Amino acid sequence: MKFNITLSFAGVILLYIAGSLCQLDVCGRAPLNNKIVGGGRAKAGAWPWQVSLHVVGFGHHCGGTLITKDWVLYAAHCFQKFGVSNIVMYFGRLRQSGSNPYETNRTAGRIITHPNYDDYSLDNDIALIQLSSAVNFSDYIRPVCLSTANSTFAAGTESWVTGWGRLQPGGQFRKILQEVMIPVVSNSDCKNAYGCKDYLAHGAFVPNSMF
Repeated sequence: MKFNITLSFAGVILLYIAGSLCQLDVCGRAPLNNKIVGGGRAKAGAWPWQVSLHVVGFGHHCGGTLITKDWVLYAAHCFQKFGVSNIVMYFGRLRQSGSNPYETNRTAGRIITHPNYDDYSLDNDIALIQLSSAVNFSDYIRPVCLSTANSTFAAGTESWVTGWGRLQPGGQFRKILQEVMIPVVSNSDCKNAYGCKDYLAHGAFVPNSMF
């Protein structure tokens, strides 16, 4: 049974990657993005694939990434205590309070978590959510481009982290979307400095749930 579930999840991933490749004319393009050096508040439309997952009655819970018009990529640990009926996702959102004139929202149709996700080690911490209905793309809502299976990212490669998460342990969630550029760290350097596992080799994600 576990083997079948694993094959099913792999098939789903391949299907959505294919769907993402069909959107190469729009994926990864943010026409309103004017990145700033050093990090800080993002501008409306700067990260059109950013999604804010809200738990009904509690507010913002996790950040996610739009990968097709129907699917969002998340961390599996975001759904250990909440199910489909508890979730609302916001697209094109900049502020967690006040006006967001370019946003729309969707509920979840279903949640697919990696069959080998480990809640203790956070290995395979990845999940997909199918939207209740497709979103329409705009300058403020677009999918990210998915990398291919053989993609490599050298240590020192510049990357961007975005979200509404805490800027320090015990801090408050941010009200306005934040952005910061960070370099990719090699598995060996990460392990030596922080005791990290080989997350890249395991196909894990950049922990945007921190944002």
